[in-house]
Amino acid sequence: MDISGGNGKEIIIGILLFAVILAGFACLQFVQSDKAQSSNNDTVEPTDTQVSESSNVGGWVSHNLVLNAPPSKESQDSVMVYRTLSPVVTDDITLGYAKIFNVTGILKNDVVIQSENNRYAIEISRISGSVTYSDYKRPNEKQDAPEFLPSDEEAIEIATKFLKENDLYPDGVANTVVQRENAYTVGKGDEVYFGEIGVWYRRSLNDIKVEGTQLVVYVGGGGDIIGYYANWREYEPYKEYTVITLDKAFENLKSEGVYVGKDNKDAQVYIDDAYLAYHTKAGAYTENYLEPVWVFKGNVMNEDNKLVTDVVQYVPALAEEPTKLVSA
Repeated sequence: MDISGGNGKEIIIGILLFAVILAGFACLQFVQSDKAQSSNNDTVEPTDTQVSESSNVGGWVSHNLVLNAPPSKESQDSVMVYRTLSPVVTDDITLGYAKIFNVTGILKNDVVIQSENNRYAIEISRISGSVTYSDYKRPNEKQDAPEFLPSDEEAIEIATKFLKENDLYPDGVANTVVQRENAYTVGKGDEVYFGEIGVWYRRSLNDIKVEGTQLVVYVGGGGDIIGYYANWREYEPYKEYTVITLDKAFENLKSEGVYVGKDNKDAQVYIDDAYLAYHTKAGAYTENYLEPVWVFKGNVMNEDNKLVTDVVQYVPALAEEPTKLVSA
């Protein structure tokens, strides 16, 4: 979701996008070259590290994993799988959101309203029902400089009040996380030019975390609501299925391997946290069922035992994928 505005930021985004495209072509050439070289030499990489054939970028997959996470608190043998309800998207619903965010303009295809000055927009996805409100001129240096922004606690209070007053506060909110997104003055180090505060609402379902669900309210200077995004799908219980243990999930993760980058062939991966959760798809994708996963979080360390990057991996938790879910 792009909630920031300004021609300068759009130019920067365009430059970055062009750079990403160039990098993508470069990485693709790397993979193709690497495959050809392997074929010519008829060599096979050791079992603990191998060329990733599925990531579409040149790099290594490490099977050298260490589980440092404490024993899992989850002891259930089975977990409920939920059916994802199809979103209801109508012009009345879109107009309702437009009224909440005070966006006036022409309704397009039942799902988009753009203000005449192209500053504000409401958009709803027919695929997932996700909702986006954008103010393309906020944040900015005149209204959203650091001295105009509320504290983290004030931002949570402002965002939560806004959601509840407009009947947008959903069931199942587990906790709230604040993330400040700042723009920095070029050439002046860590000096913040302007920013916004993202108040993120995390979700649980039947006391299990739902990874991937997104609900964020962006708060700007003076406590203004300058952005909103919600991918909070609706579910109904479907059927309980047997789940694998943490140890079995970790075995599966080791077998699959963890991508550690093209310069870290001998990297070791330390898993420091592991838990059972649900994992929903991003708002751009169709989802028929919500299934459980084992979540593994940790760090990739190089041969000098220095941190390379953090990792988050999802391993399917169902003991056997039912045909009904596979065919959905």
